[in-house]
Amino acid sequence: MASDLPVKQIRVPVTLWAGMIFDLRRRGKGRAESGAFLLGSRKGGIGKVSEYVCFDELDPNAYQMGAIEFHADGLAALWERCRTKKAQVLADVHTHPTSDVRQSHIDRRHPMIPVAGHTALIVPNFAHTSWWTLKAVGTYEYLGNLNWRTHDPSGPTRRVSLCLW
Repeated sequence: MASDLPVKQIRVPVTLWAGMIFDLRRRGKGRAESGAFLLGSRKGGIGKVSEYVCFDELDPNAYQMGAIEFHADGLAALWERCRTKKAQVLADVHTHPTSDVRQSHIDRRHPMIPVAGHTALIVPNFAHTSWWTLKAVGTYEYLGNLNWRTHDPSGPTRRVSLCLW
């Protein structure tokens, strides 16, 4: 479920992030993009991630073309999971084939969750990257109307940060 509360920062437990990175690496098999939604709760301006769910768990056909193609059935499954777990979608994550984590034209034109304030993360090299830092990860905030803000993953006002728990 999306929320009207603005999120200033999203915290992800490092062990959960590591598990997701390894999962995305395995699913992409070094030759295809893969992705996941980060789910959790919001309190004030802080989002706390408690789990992730990979796109192909929600939509078994999401990776059929080598690039991600997420279908309506997958979104329905996502919203059902959020209802059941009483969770919110805090961000989406997907991989790119190279170290370039800038948004592609497709990324900019097709936000996974087209709600202002949603965060999208891009992981380089089909997730063959460090799992204990976000320095190589592209971080983008959706502003609405197909406009995005880029966030510095290592800046003093990080939008997404790793935490111990």
